Amino acid sequence: MGDLKYFEQHVNNRFGTSAAPAIDASLLPETASDHRLQWRRIPDGELTIFDDGSDIAGRVRSELHRDGYVLLPVHPLEADRWPNEEFVVSGTVSASASYRTMFFEPEPGGLLSAAASPETALMLKLHLERALPGILGDRRISRQIAQKCVILSTSLQKIMREDPLGAGCDVVPEFLGLSNDDTGVIFRRMPARGVMPLFSLFSPDPELPDAGSHIESMLRRLFGEDASAAANAFGSQLALPLVRPLFAGFRAGFSLEMHAQNVLIRPSATALIDRVYIRDLEGVVFSNRYRERQGMEPLFEGIDNPALISGFKSMTRWFNRNVDHDLGRVFTASLDTLVQCGYFGERERSIALRSIRSTVRQCVRDARLEYLARPGRILPISRSPYGKGLSKGHYYRTRYR
Repeated sequence: MGDLKYFEQHVNNRFGTSAAPAIDASLLPETASDHRLQWRRIPDGELTIFDDGSDIAGRVRSELHRDGYVLLPVHPLEADRWPNEEFVVSGTVSASASYRTMFFEPEPGGLLSAAASPETALMLKLHLERALPGILGDRRISRQIAQKCVILSTSLQKIMREDPLGAGCDVVPEFLGLSNDDTGVIFRRMPARGVMPLFSLFSPDPELPDAGSHIESMLRRLFGEDASAAANAFGSQLALPLVRPLFAGFRAGFSLEMHAQNVLIRPSATALIDRVYIRDLEGVVFSNRYRERQGMEPLFEGIDNPALISGFKSMTRWFNRNVDHDLGRVFTASLDTLVQCGYFGERERSIALRSIRSTVRQCVRDARLEYLARPGRILPISRSPYGKGLSKGHYYRTRYR
């Protein structure tokens, strides 16, 4: 099994699901090359720093702090914003499937080399001031966003440890956030090997025979040529490991943005998904008003951060979006891939669809979230965070519950 960087850059169906922006080819995942990373010197008093109190946060923070200033990395597309500054240059970055989140490689003995490890990938979520053509969303890292991601990192890790539904899930630590008035960065560390982004499960891999998909090869390994058995197990093999942590979040008042780019999976010899890793917490929605309506104590009291705490009384809209849109597109893409390669026929597809639907409904009951899982069949989508085909005003049909 390849490493995370290989999957991010070469086993993603991004061109099949969304348009690539008009940027230099060296910053597209499939044609990425290394860029020397430039760092700005920010005076101490002009930068806000948030960390999770971990040893790695302390080491990185110490390495970035110099005499009277702190080093802040600059996205390769952003360096021309400060034409008269003299940057510190140390380490290299290359693109992931996200244009602003970059793999960082330190130089031997250079900046952040003490934080490097062969078993972990150090990734920098870098501020992008400019819009990318065809790519929706605000990619700036404000103080509110930096604080939100670091706080949620520790809070959600605790929830997944304590809720039985989260037993098969880890939250990727976003252990350090830095921001000033015009730029910022969030540091995260995740497994470098043995995991793949969720989109790599159903994307063609040039290293597999006939550029096949991993979901096909894994199901053949687990079930051989018995496609009916694979289809009947589809709910337990694919849906259950994904909806359980999602529902653990809702039980605590959090909507987790678990689309295919934000989830890593670890397969095993006996399971399609043995473990789930949630990354990129910027899109998480949390509401104390919702918690209070459910009889739970409020969290994050004393923190004035609208990016962290929403005012929603109900989480039904977010439940629908997470299940029907984010995970629904994962389920659909997986089934499409298996039909296209010939492992599933239409009969097996129908069996697998029923298996997913049954699993999701049962997990809703087990999690006692029936009040969120309203039976409406049509879900309005305001914008598409992953994939093409959805735009403002588009309606996405509920299929998997």
